Amino acid sequence: MLLSSSRLVAAIAMACVASACAHVGKTATGEKSGPNRAGASASTHQRRVLNEGYSLLYQDAGNLDASELILYVKAESDAMNKTVTAVAEFGGELKRDLERLAKSHRGMRLDLDPLPEMEKRKRAAIAHDRARYFAPVIGHGGREYERTVLIGFWNGINHERHLCQVMAAAEPDPTLKKFLLETEKRYDALYERVDELLNKEYFRDPNGKSRD
Repeated sequence: MLLSSSRLVAAIAMACVASACAHVGKTATGEKSGPNRAGASASTHQRRVLNEGYSLLYQDAGNLDASELILYVKAESDAMNKTVTAVAEFGGELKRDLERLAKSHRGMRLDLDPLPEMEKRKRAAIAHDRARYFAPVIGHGGREYERTVLIGFWNGINHERHLCQVMAAAEPDPTLKKFLLETEKRYDALYERVDELLNKEYFRDPNGKSRD
């Protein structure tokens, strides 16, 4: 894949926690389950789903960290350069923060692969298409190139901040919940920065007229 950041164009699956109700009956192993066993099962399921979310956050933080590579593909404006650099720096910081938290929280995992096989193939196809679109010399460039890259960031960051939001709502650990809420705010700031640049330089002038 030529551009790691192109994977952000694809929709990022959000982690959702399903409510589990305590019941008396047979489990898959044939054991009887009561309120205590059902509660433990629900807790285990919730942690598994949250860890799928952390794994997605970690994978996408790695994509953001590598996104600075696109600056070596084609020439871009100073504003574009600064924005991409800021996004890449944030991705690197988030990746390190998640690794640090995973070491101090035994139940936290970053190595899960929650995406269905066809979703992964779809993302790979999108990445391949984007790589051809932006290929040096033969691909698109200039303002069209910058606008498309920024829209990819805009979409990807929007998914990430909502992922943090739904995970924070489900996270029972106070330290991890605080981390997710703070990360959501940081993603919000990045989102607003990219949105402002798109609106100012690529979508409309100060009078609200569309630009070419």
